[in-house]
Amino acid sequence: AEETGGRAVPGDTSDPAHAEAAVAAAVDGFGGLDVLVAAAGIDLGGAGGDVDDEGWDRTLAANLTGPLVMARAALPALVESGHGAIVLVASVNGLASARASAAYDTSKAGLLGLTRSLAVDYGPRGVRVNAVCPGWVATPMGDADMDVLAEERGVTRDDAYALATAPVPLGRAATPEEIAACCAFLASDDASIVTGTTLVADGGG
Repeated sequence: AEETGGRAVPGDTSDPAHAEAAVAAAVDGFGGLDVLVAAAGIDLGGAGGDVDDEGWDRTLAANLTGPLVMARAALPALVESGHGAIVLVASVNGLASARASAAYDTSKAGLLGLTRSLAVDYGPRGVRVNAVCPGWVATPMGDADMDVLAEERGVTRDDAYALATAPVPLGRAATPEEIAACCAFLASDDASIVTGTTLVADGGG
């Protein structure tokens, strides 16, 4: 936050009090709120018959309830801005399921439904809402998955990324900066006619 001139507000996005504090910090610090990007997420794994209640609840709280709670807190300020935008970071797992990922896949599919619902309800009030669906991204979460694959195959992390993205036309994982650029586009005036849509950013998979 210091490097970018931002403000860090530690908290749990699924806690309404923390969400309201984050919005208040933005409004107080910058004079208003134009954009909300909901990007927090976890993946604890597990098929439907294996995932326990705690893992299911934690995943949905972070990945689905959290974005709703943040949006609910931010909407008054976004409406007031006259040109507010919300970008929900979903996943290609919201479009096609992976193995042993019941809670994660469900939470990301739910985000796409939330995107459309918010777009319908708040478009008439000047707020656009869109989702980004990344594929593999070279982040700590992606690295952890690749390390598991690398150990299974006896290869390096880079080799594991190459294996995971081999079916993708661009043949590689995204960088965080590339996904950030997608979010920035959807939040910008360049996307002023775009709402209720899903931008798939997975290298062509």
